[in-house]
Amino acid sequence: MEGKLPQFEIGLVMAGAVSAGAYTSGVIDFIFEALDQWYEQKAKQQEQYGDDFSQWEIPPHDVFIKAMSGASAGAIVAAITATSLYSDIIPVIDNPLNKPVKNKLYESWVQRIDISQLLKTQDLDNPKAPVLSFLDSTILDDLGKDVLKLKPTGKKRPYIVDPFEVYLCVTNLRGVPYLIKAQGGNPGPKGHTMVQHADFMHFAIGENSDQVEGAIALTPDKSNINNWKTLINSALASSAFPIGFPPRQLERTSIDEYEKRKWEIPVRNPMATGTCSEYRSICPDKDLVTPGSYQFMTVDGGIISNEPIELVRLALRRNQQRNPRDAQQANRATILIDPFPNDVDAVNPKSTLFNLVSRIFQSFINQNRFKADELILALDEDVYSRFLIAPERSDEQGRKPLACGSLNAFGGFLSQDFRHHDYILGRRNCQRFLKKYFVLSASNPLFNSWSKALKTNPQLQVEKEGDQDIFLPIIPLFGSATKEINLPNWPKYQKENFKSLEKQIQERVQAIVPRLINQSINDPIIRTVLNSLWFLKRGSLAKNIRDIIKDNLEKYGQL
Repeated sequence: MEGKLPQFEIGLVMAGAVSAGAYTSGVIDFIFEALDQWYEQKAKQQEQYGDDFSQWEIPPHDVFIKAMSGASAGAIVAAITATSLYSDIIPVIDNPLNKPVKNKLYESWVQRIDISQLLKTQDLDNPKAPVLSFLDSTILDDLGKDVLKLKPTGKKRPYIVDPFEVYLCVTNLRGVPYLIKAQGGNPGPKGHTMVQHADFMHFAIGENSDQVEGAIALTPDKSNINNWKTLINSALASSAFPIGFPPRQLERTSIDEYEKRKWEIPVRNPMATGTCSEYRSICPDKDLVTPGSYQFMTVDGGIISNEPIELVRLALRRNQQRNPRDAQQANRATILIDPFPNDVDAVNPKSTLFNLVSRIFQSFINQNRFKADELILALDEDVYSRFLIAPERSDEQGRKPLACGSLNAFGGFLSQDFRHHDYILGRRNCQRFLKKYFVLSASNPLFNSWSKALKTNPQLQVEKEGDQDIFLPIIPLFGSATKEINLPNWPKYQKENFKSLEKQIQERVQAIVPRLINQSINDPIIRTVLNSLWFLKRGSLAKNIRDIIKDNLEKYGQL
């Protein structure tokens, strides 16, 4: 990756999003379009002027994407992106409706993941199959198989680092035990045992993928197809929202793989070493785990780590050196794509049993996601080593920006129009981000290869309010990426669709509730009573769910 030009390294972080994975996909779509267009122009300049960069008519510096991470829906976007690195990604500009597109991100998130598929009962075709989720995840399995069929075109994107690292976060329900040894009077206990449930699957893609320690190697030609299947299974595991989607089983060769993990720990003598922390391996407590392969059940990675910034930040970090943060020196950065950056509350719960239990569960999630070190960095407005792309939509009616945001972010599954809106909004927001916000001071060494004419070009210069410096874009826009992406019209849900929706809900609950009762209740008397109650009330549940959906869509201005 060392070259003749100054370079900037990027790590992409994709937060949990449920159906708003459509928004994240739109952002990724435009990032690839912008880089493809710029590097296409750079190739022409290289052919015309060679290394005489003073003659170049476009910015000559280099940008490399080195790693990406994802949680929940973000993990699925990351996995689809990984499988598409060596294939065509044709940007989706207009609404193709159901016409085929050469873009797995759009095809998967907009055209195929729909409530009509999620309410089917294919997962229960086997009469002995247990009920593991309210929704049928068969469509997700089918998408995973189709993504793996994507054939490489031989196209190699010069801005993708080889090897390229991918981290997919999962919540490990089995957990990894660690022992804190301590001196004590009781000879029995060896120390205090803790269990780690925040986990991730680590992959490396490229011709040199086998050089990354601890990563599962993925070759561009997909010849090691079993490893690619593990990537897809890991993404599905990361997106297994409890109750909504079924948990997934993953496997490592042994628990010894966790010995390769690096942990940031304080050093004993910071004055002597000149640093406060170092990275070391910590061995799990193997006495609590049976020898052989290590199998573990997983659910949504976003429960514990919804914005996995740290994994990518460490992948960017060179020789354990701190990433430069100021606008004059920054040479690498994380970009967090977060559809719901403010989707939290801090309200006192009502004193009822249901509210208290619900709040306790939410408190565990919030605390797991709380990161004091990132909060401290966020207080510094001059940090240019981390950036955020979040939904923005000018709306005089005060509506929230994402059409997929209703029903706790499950609303996008109701309508392809909702998902298309958010996809295009993601492209629009990314275009504005690259043009106005993903910038550095003109004095940054990244721009040393620019000619004076380029540095003084008003079309490239960016002025920031309250700052006297002139800023320049890290990823300049050229070709099709310069065409302004219009704000999509706000989509509405057609009221006549409620009748078919209620029927689909009814068919799904009719399939899962009796089976859930019969599989979960051993006492024949209780089982009979519950089945009788269900027989009497079976018609009202679907209507109640329909009414909840209707009220929520009305609140979001989508009816």
